Amino acid sequence: MFAILIYDISQHPDKKKKNITKVRKTVEQYLHRVQYSVFEGEIQPHLLKALTFELKKLIDKEFDSIIIYSFNDRKYSEKLEMGVKREHNMFS
Repeated sequence: MFAILIYDISQHPDKKKKNITKVRKTVEQYLHRVQYSVFEGEIQPHLLKALTFELKKLIDKEFDSIIIYSFNDRKYSEKLEMGVKREHNMFS
């Protein structure tokens, strides 16, 4: 399966950047970073479930947002990139 994950983690003053770093490092274990808070890649369903479970423990449900799109078949998908093409390891 293929997944696209987008997150928006709040910069809550009490938590500083601690949560953002934990979320980023967790997602990077499963998917490739393509923009600052956008990740994509092939992932097994059981690993997507594990990632989701880990992220639920890390986020603050009142302030943070994570969206995951998953596709069982990319046959009908198309990716359009404009501007500078980013390499997967650019942000790591």
